[in-house]
Amino acid sequence: MILEGLETLKKIDGVKFIHIGAPVPSARPVVDDFFDYALVVSFEDGAAGLKRYAEHPIHVNFVENYLKPAGGKLLVYDIQ
Repeated sequence: MILEGLETLKKIDGVKFIHIGAPVPSARPVVDDFFDYALVVSFEDGAAGLKRYAEHPIHVNFVENYLKPAGGKLLVYDIQ
């Protein structure tokens, strides 16, 4: 179900690049493969694009109707 919600994020204006992926199983101790999906998003105009993305109705819907009900651990890294 979470994958379905992640796919909706591709429709948000201002997204330059988006990739959704599952972990590669690994026996290497430095690899964290205990997650369901990773999402990488790049914006056309950096921090301004991130702000618009976070406030966009599609993203708000994803958070409220997919992410919060799924529970679990969430890690977010905002980088430039």
